[in-house]
Amino acid sequence: MLTVDVRSRVEPELKREAAAVLKAVGLDVSTAIRLFLRSVVEKGGLPIDMPRPNPTTLAAIKAAKADKVTEVSLDDL
Repeated sequence: MLTVDVRSRVEPELKREAAAVLKAVGLDVSTAIRLFLRSVVEKGGLPIDMPRPNPTTLAAIKAAKADKVTEVSLDDL
């Protein structure tokens, strides 16, 4: 079976923590990624519920990326 490399940049601590959790359930990172990608294909989308951000949340994300401070109340989310 032919394979291709999939590369992703993540924080070192995130990788270490995820690898430890996966190891505890008998998986390595590569196997977990393959399982995730197969699930995406089978479901035709993300295999987990990810709510879409509302306009207030999107504005806060954009401001954070631009290093601007915004104040958002939890009622706006």
